[in-house]
Amino acid sequence: MTDPPPDPSRAPWRLLVDPPRDGAWNLAVDEALLESYGAGAPHRPPTLRLYGWSPAAVSLGRSQPASDAHDPTVLERWGMDLVRRPTGGAAVLHEHERTYALVGSVGGRDFPGGAVDTYRRVARAIVLGLARLGIEAAAEAPVRERAAARGPVCFDRLGPHEIAAAGRKLVGAAQARRRRAFLQHGSIPFRLDAARLSAALGADADPERFTDLASAAARPVDAEALDAALVAGFEEAFGSTLRPGELEREESLRAAELRCWKYDSKAWTMTGRIGERERRWGPALSG
Repeated sequence: MTDPPPDPSRAPWRLLVDPPRDGAWNLAVDEALLESYGAGAPHRPPTLRLYGWSPAAVSLGRSQPASDAHDPTVLERWGMDLVRRPTGGAAVLHEHERTYALVGSVGGRDFPGGAVDTYRRVARAIVLGLARLGIEAAAEAPVRERAAARGPVCFDRLGPHEIAAAGRKLVGAAQARRRRAFLQHGSIPFRLDAARLSAALGADADPERFTDLASAAARPVDAEALDAALVAGFEEAFGSTLRPGELEREESLRAAELRCWKYDSKAWTMTGRIGERERRWGPALSG
């Protein structure tokens, strides 16, 4: 049985396709969107954002020790940023990849359940999108992987509803929830080199545990093709049209504040907390 086509009577989702930006800006935009949905109408249609990173960056999970990443001064010499995400999970190298961020209200038709249900629904959409690229992927983690030791490298782990191809992790994901809104973002690597990943994260990454788009598709995949496939996958999975848009003025201004006082802050990056300087001089922050 096939899914119904997008329903024109439903309000379209917003699609944001952004050029590559630095890590502090990318994460500030994601959090600004989360705040916007947390304070907005409860049944506002979701936003799907697709973007890249320039320069490359290592991102830490919300509560991950900074010691799990390589020395920041070494990363700087390599031309890489170190940032901390508002979502959980382990360290990720954002280099040759596409990141998706999905932000929406909790409790409506599209996302009526909790965090695990949201992971499941998003995973189905991504699997449908990858199929359009000729990639056979699955969203259920093998039991042996779920029971594996949890190390500091995101792509060494494969959890429930994360996406694998030929038994190897292909798409990582993490979530944050605030009030009645959620943010889920994930990393989809075009190319992922185990030696470079290990060097950037300061930990050995097992190449038997992960893969990338080029390997899974047996050919190079570019950003334009991946974006089109993902949009089609979400439209098929949710029966909604994705309409290109842009940040609202308030979202853009809030992202600039968050970038300045949070994601560019050494206190946030290294400890996961806002320092006294930020609390004293910066705009109100919620986390």
